[in-house]
Amino acid sequence: MQKPSTLLLAAPVLVRQQAAGPVGRRQNDVVWFLILIPIAAIIFMGLAAAWFWYCQQRGAWPAMDMPSWQSGGTWKLYCRA
Repeated sequence: MQKPSTLLLAAPVLVRQQAAGPVGRRQNDVVWFLILIPIAAIIFMGLAAAWFWYCQQRGAWPAMDMPSWQSGGTWKLYCRA
């Protein structure tokens, strides 16, 4: 059996080794998603608010057209009076 002082010195190393394992890496990746998803949501809401404000300054409302599934095409974002 090891001395308690040796165990206390080895504890930080053992904790780091466990954190570097496959489960530890996966848990660390979750933190990035918790940071990136709110940032992306804030950017999206800012762009939507800017589009709304731009259309309102011209006396119109934001509009969006989706292409048909059969013929394809492009999405259209514009201001409709």
